[in-house]
This record gives sequence, structure tokens and C-alpha cells, in this order.
Amino acid sequence: MLSYLDPGTGGMIAAAFAGGAAGFGVLFRMYGHRVLGLFSKKHRAQAEAARAELAVEDDEDETAPKRASTV
Repeated sequence: MLSYLDPGTGGMIAAAFAGGAAGFGVLFRMYGHRVLGLFSKKHRAQAEAARAELAVEDDEDETAPKRASTV
């Protein structure tokens, strides 16, 4: 079956691929050390350091005084 593809279809497909690549890049930036940590001690250490840093930030947030809501 022959289909008609207007000129905007190519742009739409390119935008979908660009968005998928950007999403994959963000995902890799967020979880890359965890995945690479399965294969490398260096990346495993970096992942554990990042996890410890996040745990410290979470502890600081819990001990900070709570602001009263004005709503």
C-alpha cells in the first residue's frame, strides 16, 4: 500500500528521535554510575559516594526548621 507522507512527517520523526536521545542522555546521567558500577570498581565507588552525599542532604532537610504555610 502506498502512503502519502507530507513534508512535516520527516520533521516530526526527527524530533521524536532527538527527544528520545535527550531522554536517554538524562537517564544515563542520573543512573550511569550504577550501571557501570556492575563492571568497574571506580564507578561503584563513585555511585556509593553520590548515594552517601544524597543521604546527607536528606538528613539536613529533615533537621531544618519547617516554614509555616501562608495559605
